[in-house]
Amino acid sequence: MMKDIWETVFEIRSYDVDTNCTARVPVFCRFMQEAAYLHAEHFGVGHTNLSSQNMAWVLSRMRLEIKRLPKWGEQVTLRTWPSGKDRLFYYRDFEFKDEAGKILLQASTAWFIIDYKKRERITPDWWTTRSLPIGPKVFEEKLGRLKRSEYEERVDITVNYGDLDQNGHVSNIRYVEWIMNNLPLEFHRKHRIQSLEVNFLFEAVYGRKVSIGQEQRGLIINHGIEADGEDLLRARSAWKRKE
Repeated sequence: MMKDIWETVFEIRSYDVDTNCTARVPVFCRFMQEAAYLHAEHFGVGHTNLSSQNMAWVLSRMRLEIKRLPKWGEQVTLRTWPSGKDRLFYYRDFEFKDEAGKILLQASTAWFIIDYKKRERITPDWWTTRSLPIGPKVFEEKLGRLKRSEYEERVDITVNYGDLDQNGHVSNIRYVEWIMNNLPLEFHRKHRIQSLEVNFLFEAVYGRKVSIGQEQRGLIINHGIEADGEDLLRARSAWKRKE
C-alpha cells in the first residue's frame, strides 16, 4: 500500500547537538534527506531505480522555518510528502513535531533530476506521465532565487574526502554546515536561528578550492559559497537574540 505521507521518528543524539545542547540545523537537513530518500524509494522513483539509469535527484532550493530546536535526548517525529511539481521542479515539504505534538520546524524543498554521467539536467518520461500524490504546502510563497551579495568575511577551504556524497560532489548537508560554521561561536551562543533559505547552484568536487563568505545586516545574514568566480550556493538566515 502506497503511503502518501512518510513518517519516521528520530532521536537527538549527543553528536547532533551544539554547545547549547540543542540540535544543530544541519541535523534536520540530514533527517530530511534520509526521509526524502526513503519515500522516493517507496514510490519507485528513488536512488535504486534512478541510479540504474544513471540518474539522481538533486536538491536545488530549501527553506526552513524554525520554532524550536530540540535538546539532546528528545524524540522528534518527521512527516514528509510531495507538495507539487512544475516544469522545473518536484517539491517536497516537511514537518517536525516534538513528543507533545508541537511543531518544531517546517520546511519546503525543490528538486530536479540529472544524468550524473553527463552532469546534465534531464526530464524523465515519467515526470509528465506520472503524478505522485500531492499534499498541502507548508508555505504559501514559492521557493525563489536569492540575489547575490557582496560578502564581507571569507574563509577558504579545499574540498576533501569527507565532504563528498554518493554522487561524488559536496553534499547539501556539508554546504549548510560550512555556512553555519563560518559564524563565530559567540554569535551562536547569543542568538537563535529562526529561518534559513538556501539556493544550491553548482556542485563542488574533490580538491576544489572554495570560498565561504557572509554579509550581516542586523539579524539577517546573507551567505555565499564561491569557487573560481562561480556561485555554488546562496543563502539567507534570520536570527533572534536569546533572552
